[in-house]
Amino acid sequence: MQFVNTIYKVIKSNSILIFVLICATSLKAQVLNTSPFSRYGIGEINTIQSSHYFGWGNITSAMSEPQYINTNNPASYASFLKYNPIYNVSLSGKSALYNSNYNGNETNSSGNNFGLNNLFLGLPITKNWGMVLGIAPVSSLGYHVSSTEPFDSSTVSYVYKGDGSVNRLMIGNGFNLFNKGDTTRLSIGLNTSYIFGNLERTSSVIYNNSNNYNSRVQYRSSLSGWSFDGGLQFYKRIKTLSDNKFFLNFGVNYSLNSELSTENDFFAYTFKYNFSIQEFPKDTLELANETSSISIPEKLEVGLVFGKSYKNKRRWDLGVQYSYMDWTQYVDNSSFISSNDYKLGSSTRIAVGYRITPNLDWSSANKSFLTKSTYSFGYHQTQSKIIIAENQLLNNGINFGVSIPMISSRSLSRINLGFELGRLGELASDNIEENYFKFSIGFSLAPDTRYDRWFRKRKYD
Repeated sequence: MQFVNTIYKVIKSNSILIFVLICATSLKAQVLNTSPFSRYGIGEINTIQSSHYFGWGNITSAMSEPQYINTNNPASYASFLKYNPIYNVSLSGKSALYNSNYNGNETNSSGNNFGLNNLFLGLPITKNWGMVLGIAPVSSLGYHVSSTEPFDSSTVSYVYKGDGSVNRLMIGNGFNLFNKGDTTRLSIGLNTSYIFGNLERTSSVIYNNSNNYNSRVQYRSSLSGWSFDGGLQFYKRIKTLSDNKFFLNFGVNYSLNSELSTENDFFAYTFKYNFSIQEFPKDTLELANETSSISIPEKLEVGLVFGKSYKNKRRWDLGVQYSYMDWTQYVDNSSFISSNDYKLGSSTRIAVGYRITPNLDWSSANKSFLTKSTYSFGYHQTQSKIIIAENQLLNNGINFGVSIPMISSRSLSRINLGFELGRLGELASDNIEENYFKFSIGFSLAPDTRYDRWFRKRKYD
């Protein structure tokens, strides 16, 4: 009964947010992409689940804090505070420069994208039980690659395009197996996600001579299925004689192999352009559809964080995290696409990060809000899943961010900014590279329902 009453009160107080969630679901939370590397597998994997944790290298496996929603490890939901539901929305973007050098032909291009990244609602059900509902992108396709070669007295262009996204609608629960306040805690959690999305790939041969018929192959795939991931976290305080307290956080999260069903359409046809603008189809070469499946491999992450707190507030944290995902186990069973077109390798990632809050006295009006903000820095080195010319590309990046408290409120609400500068591949050794700048802005709204006016239930008008 307590659970039912809690859910009813939250829904009644947050009808606008729930409406936004429904709208976001209907829009499928599409995220645009411009990377030619997104052609591999199900696209470029979204690495920004939290704007705050993104700012220090996505070190999330061991992190559990009441003012942030950490969906990478559902055991963290158990840390939510009673009377403090959390609303998390974030936007993200990317600006990238692509360079390639094949057969002495150097080319470069650029791309930019920006959009809604995720929308989450965190609910403290009881003292030792938290729940999260939300929607977020899993991956996205968005490449446009072309090359031109001489043909007779004219030229012919080969154009490859991809578009679409894969998203997840999730519900997760986290529980404290035992909880001794700020001394020792052990938590577990589980996320259940419904995966859905549409991916489209086209390959075109276009002749500059208007007398020749162009040809195009169009492949569309609609994906759906379920995925499950779970996590465990352990927190231990190290005793000291002063008010300063050192602590240790350990976390591990594991995603099961996901089997997604797909509805595939294959369409090959010839066409011409009218005045080089309007397309006129001529003949259908092949039209077919099928039902098949995609297998997404399992993933393992392990993290460790050591830090210092003062009066139950974190002053600084030093963390490290290791991730592994064997993309050689990725399988697309469609008869319309060959796995030999894109070889994938096992992906490993190691990240280190540090964050600090200069001033923990948020109630002091004499202190600048800049000193009350949390600053984070991180570095990661990733062996990506992408293999080009037998070389597996490396991704190196540095992260930095800031989390600004909304100190006019008694709540834990914060504005979070995260940034990353990185490079995927290397022109000298791989003949191709991507230099990128990613950014994310997020809002963690965590009002205390006992005090904030907009949560009060008025008895008289």
